[in-house]
Amino acid sequence: MIRKRKSLSRLLWPVILSCTFSVGITNTYGQASEVALADFIVTGQTIATGKNCVRLTPAEDWSSGAIWYGESIDLSYSFEMELKIMFGCEDVAGADGIVFVFSPYPSVIGYQGEGMGFSGLQPSLGIEVDTWQNEHLEDPVEDHIAILQQGYVHHYYNLAGPAKVENVEDCTLHTFGIRWDHPSHQLTVYLDGQNQLSYNGDIVEEIFSGEPKVFWGITAATGQYNNRHEVCFEKLDFDIPLSELVFDVETRNSMIRGDVISLHKIQFETGSTKIVEGSIPDLHRLINLLKENPGLDLRINGHTDDDGSEFLNERLSRLRAQAVANFLRDNGVAKNRLHVKGYGEKYPVDSNSSWEGKMRNRRIDVQMYNPRA
Repeated sequence: MIRKRKSLSRLLWPVILSCTFSVGITNTYGQASEVALADFIVTGQTIATGKNCVRLTPAEDWSSGAIWYGESIDLSYSFEMELKIMFGCEDVAGADGIVFVFSPYPSVIGYQGEGMGFSGLQPSLGIEVDTWQNEHLEDPVEDHIAILQQGYVHHYYNLAGPAKVENVEDCTLHTFGIRWDHPSHQLTVYLDGQNQLSYNGDIVEEIFSGEPKVFWGITAATGQYNNRHEVCFEKLDFDIPLSELVFDVETRNSMIRGDVISLHKIQFETGSTKIVEGSIPDLHRLINLLKENPGLDLRINGHTDDDGSEFLNERLSRLRAQAVANFLRDNGVAKNRLHVKGYGEKYPVDSNSSWEGKMRNRRIDVQMYNPRA
């Protein structure tokens, strides 16, 4: 059905109101790895409606709400997200829509009504799903998606779109996905599994003045007409390709200098040489650094606490160091660049009298060096 809708020009000023709502998410670095409950910041009239769901706006005029993830993400890396959104149950008289927002500032919300909680936020990048036609904003009659910038909701300022979509005000959850491919600088938007819109551009430089770390959130608002807007975090993946994982600058420079670095995040199952899943990111950071520096070899030194016999600890530490070497080799690092040693309990870095001290002593140390120097 084609719907001609009244234009709304009234906007309300942004507000900043916040509280904290916890919800479980899955965070991936090239593979699924569950993290602990993550804090979201909710603003405006947002309330929890279930285990993993929040209502951003009630079906009331001039309401607004938002939810923000409490930790920033880095646009220097690729990622992919997917979540469920309900755009309301009222089709013909339903308004106004939602915007997925990137901003340096969490816990904010912009203008109500046609602003959808995004208008007025700067600097910002937004992906709107707009369900109300405002002719003066050059909205199409149909529900539509557009990639917005700097708090502007007039389509003259769009980075991409508007792209018309089938009616989404059907009282059901729709799958909403975003993919950012950093090497190609391509942002792609999906709705119910279908590619709806893409934008190619260096948004870090163009929108955020070279600052890659931003927060993400979802805003929604109503005006003289309304709808219930809801978000459910059934699946929310941050998928950073393993080939893009890197150490922080300080650690990277220290390793290239030849300093001995303890990689405490590389862990093993108790009494075993089996590498636990949480070790995968640091192992791939190490792989990528070795690939960037083909002239350097790597010493891999295993260490244990003082539980058990000295002989068995030396053996276990050596086998664990070898397990790390095997992983690196299986992922493209030449075998002759990897040099393994197990020291057992000989070189503790903390007291073995406490659980915390034992944890620090059970470690993998690595050192990069030039074999021809």
